[in-house]
Amino acid sequence: MRHLSEKELDQAIEAAQKADETRLVRRLCFIKNLYQGDTREQAGRRVVDREIPTRRWESAWNDGGVEGLRPRFGGGRPPKLTPQQ
Repeated sequence: MRHLSEKELDQAIEAAQKADETRLVRRLCFIKNLYQGDTREQAGRRVVDREIPTRRWESAWNDGGVEGLRPRFGGGRPPKLTPQQ
């Protein structure tokens, strides 16, 4: 799914680079490779040398565009101690 034009995608990549969002840049570059006609596997190999979750990235893009690709962290395991302890 094309949420952005190629020019807008380039701008999103540039903005993510300026914001030092390395993971988002990698994911957006993956999408750009898909725009240029690569298969999911080819696009993934161009971005990194190891196995990456290309199906999940493509699905996140289709569902939510750029915001869908942003890494989300659950905050980790809850602390065992209370704030008073």
